[in-house]
Amino acid sequence: MAAAALISLCLTVGLLILSFIFKAAGKLRLTIPVLCFLLFGTVLNKWAVEHETLAYIILFSLFGLTVLSWIVSLIKAIRRKRDEKYFEDDVAWQIRRAREMGVPLDKVQFNEQGDLLDPRTGKPVVYGDGVPFKDI
Repeated sequence: MAAAALISLCLTVGLLILSFIFKAAGKLRLTIPVLCFLLFGTVLNKWAVEHETLAYIILFSLFGLTVLSWIVSLIKAIRRKRDEKYFEDDVAWQIRRAREMGVPLDKVQFNEQGDLLDPRTGKPVVYGDGVPFKDI
């Protein structure tokens, strides 16, 4: 009875640890390298021992692709943050220019291109076709 409880406890703890490993691997995009590592350590152990260099090449290539995907994601996040900053600066500049031009800003609206629209006419205030540029 005690042996069965011990085996059950070990299996439960082992599956819990494996669950945490796969959850962390999923967050870090390491699921495929972890699966490959587990396969090479268990089911494909004989093959991995016979072809050790190839097994390491496969593992390091998968890890390298993961690191490359991290770098690409980091670059995209930096660009997105920079674009948001440029957009915020542009919006602030358009609002400042609209105030200087005497446009009422009680109902501020922007079109799809990010142009500030005049609430009286619905036309772009600073950018757009036919907009007179004043002292830019």
